[in-house]
Amino acid sequence: MTKKNLLMSIAAIGGLMGSLQASAADDNWYAGASLGTTTIETGVSNTTGTAQVDEDDSGFKVFFGKKINKTIAVEGFYADFGEASLTGNNGDNFTIDNVVYVFTTNNANITSAATGFGANAKFSLALGKSSSIVAQIGLLRWDTDTTVSGASVTSTTLSDSGTDVFYGLGYQYSFNDSLALTLDYDLYEIDDSDTEMFALGVVYNF
Repeated sequence: MTKKNLLMSIAAIGGLMGSLQASAADDNWYAGASLGTTTIETGVSNTTGTAQVDEDDSGFKVFFGKKINKTIAVEGFYADFGEASLTGNNGDNFTIDNVVYVFTTNNANITSAATGFGANAKFSLALGKSSSIVAQIGLLRWDTDTTVSGASVTSTTLSDSGTDVFYGLGYQYSFNDSLALTLDYDLYEIDDSDTEMFALGVVYNF
């Protein structure tokens, strides 16, 4: 993410937070949670032998928010994106960014787990009395832990963190004034790789 895009996103979210404070006397707070599938892009390809890459897992997100009006809301959230893994044995090959690597130990296992927290602006377009299309843009502060282990390798964990913009699109159906069901697709950039989350969730309005 470029510095210009980061500053623009911070300014946009900061402006919405200011609107949130101005409307603090209202009662339009809500909270929710969602659970679904995740795909963490590893860039690994062309595995040989017993080498296998698994980029799919399950993940969840918990969030709380404040409705500014019928169209705009702001949220804070925590998300767990699960993990991606690469396994293989001595002599197996795999490719990353057109560079071929070779495992030099048996029972090699590389896993990368990602979590994050952040804030976003949410924009709703009503389709009727009970349903709406929802779009969102926000900032994610992500953390990753990559663990390397093998038959003749001491297990080692490397950690990294950063902040990037994410985008989302979804659908919301309200059963009543208090309870709603959501279906969301979010696209995050974590450590220069795309991470997708497709999740079903519930929202409770206070």
